[in-house]
Amino acid sequence: MPTLLITSSPSLQQHLQAALDRELEVYDSLSALAEQPQRGVQGVVWVDVDNQDEALLARLCRGDFGRARVIVLSSTPSDRQAVQWLGAGAAGFLHAFSQPATLRQADAVVAADGIWIGIGLMQQLCARFGQVARTDSPLLAQLTERERDVVGHLREGKSNKQIARDMDISERTVKAHLTAIFGKLGCRTGCSCC
Repeated sequence: MPTLLITSSPSLQQHLQAALDRELEVYDSLSALAEQPQRGVQGVVWVDVDNQDEALLARLCRGDFGRARVIVLSSTPSDRQAVQWLGAGAAGFLHAFSQPATLRQADAVVAADGIWIGIGLMQQLCARFGQVARTDSPLLAQLTERERDVVGHLREGKSNKQIARDMDISERTVKAHLTAIFGKLGCRTGCSCC
């Protein structure tokens, strides 16, 4: 199964191809990929969010074009973008020109059905969930009952897939709850995620 890359940047194409050490099937835009309706997109798809149609990217993340695992790349990443795209269903978010070892790790994690989140954003989320985990936390009052249930499962170290199964909801719904939780907990918008 080929690895897809959606970018109009030759330098990003060269950087990612060298980092992953394999040939990439490259499209310069999401619309070029979307014009091939007979093709079900599968596997890991890397998308350079810069200069792309965000509505098409959201559809790709949701699975409208197949069972793709989407890694969103940005030349100017921010935590706000990370939360936006992970909440939309992306399996990863990182700086487009991350170190090759980081790109390989992200590729391996996402290919194994995991979620790649940069360390800065993960540290923020852990700190915030640590605050929420206290039963006397005023932050809990900001969350809906279902969001508090999700936080409870997260405290137990469960993955999105396990939470979805335990709560009898889809993984997409779990991600939507997490996006709402992140927003309510005020993850800062400056980039420290990469």
